Amino acid sequence: MSNKQLRQTVRIAHLVEGILIGIYFYSPLGSEPFYGDLIRFVVLPLIVVSGLVMWQQPRVVRLLRRQRAA
Repeated sequence: MSNKQLRQTVRIAHLVEGILIGIYFYSPLGSEPFYGDLIRFVVLPLIVVSGLVMWQQPRVVRLLRRQRAA
């Protein structure tokens, strides 16, 4: 996967996760316990990780290359 494809994939995932958080706040689904737990324990950690990957993409790519070479 090239750097451009990785960045595009992570960006799309980050946007989808942001949309899910928006749905949580602005729809009646926020009162559902399952959806609340899904947002808290799955979506929020994923959005943090995808944001960090976009921010530190060169370091992440170098780390992945080192692990493949080992």
